Amino acid sequence: MTRSSTSCVLFLFGVSLALGACSGGDDEAAAAAAEEHEAPALGVVLDEDEAQKLGVEVAPLAAGAYQPFVAGTARVLDAQTAIAPLAELDKAETDARTSQSALKRARDLFRSDTAVSAETLEAAERQAAADDAQVKVARARASLAFGTAAPWLDAARRESLIASLASGATALVSASFPSGLASSDSPQAVELERIGSATQRWSTSETWLGPADPSIPGPTVLALVTTTAEGLSTGERLVVRVVSRTPLDGTVVPASAVVLSGGEAWCYLKDDDAFTRRRVDLGRPVAEGYFQQQAFTAGESVVVAGAGLLLARETGGGAEED
Repeated sequence: MTRSSTSCVLFLFGVSLALGACSGGDDEAAAAAAEEHEAPALGVVLDEDEAQKLGVEVAPLAAGAYQPFVAGTARVLDAQTAIAPLAELDKAETDARTSQSALKRARDLFRSDTAVSAETLEAAERQAAADDAQVKVARARASLAFGTAAPWLDAARRESLIASLASGATALVSASFPSGLASSDSPQAVELERIGSATQRWSTSETWLGPADPSIPGPTVLALVTTTAEGLSTGERLVVRVVSRTPLDGTVVPASAVVLSGGEAWCYLKDDDAFTRRRVDLGRPVAEGYFQQQAFTAGESVVVAGAGLLLARETGGGAEED
């Protein structure tokens, strides 16, 4: 075979390989497209009569808002833990006022006609200094125990707060937030909920940052709560929430629209005769259902009755409704 013939054979062999490769690629793409086309759609098609027989009802999705929050745990403190240092501080301030008045009288008398001796004046000065030091000690103890912003450090409010705490009309609550709340942020308000009873809730705007609990990471927030007829027991544990940022806008999927399948939550949206199944995020529950920030549009028709039957019709099995 000549060199020219050999080159021709090699060229034809290369062309054949290239065509084969192209053909194989086209076959794979075609197979993938066919598989995608044959994949079952998430939903079911029913005409109006079939939908009515199944009892399917639809309603427009409503727009909604969700207020993000940081959750933590709270504990009702024994009122005596606050009353004792408050009474100590109140007594110290009273003694200091009395000794200051006595010192003023002693100075006035000593300067006018030496009606009192120098020793008496010195004793009054020592007593006033001692009482003033006792006030500082009592205030420091109260601040270390309950924070420098505790409302009872204001003498004008102390008497009424002591009476309210002693009678049980006001409860002192310590809330801890393991994460999500900056230690420098003092929340303007907190919401408290009795564990196991979502209907028993308390709100308060009387809050301030207290000393951190070494056993729990994150800041500690102290709050005064006006109790109701249900009352709050000393040592009782509560769920606490504090607003963390501005509300989010989105939609709300009604709870009656949600069905569970394959470990995920779904709902059905109606478009003509097609009922399309779409995933639902259950991470943000609200009173009306579940808030959705994405994937849904207000006004879309959602199945609010019969969603479980649609799922059974689609999958050929049963469905667990939420």
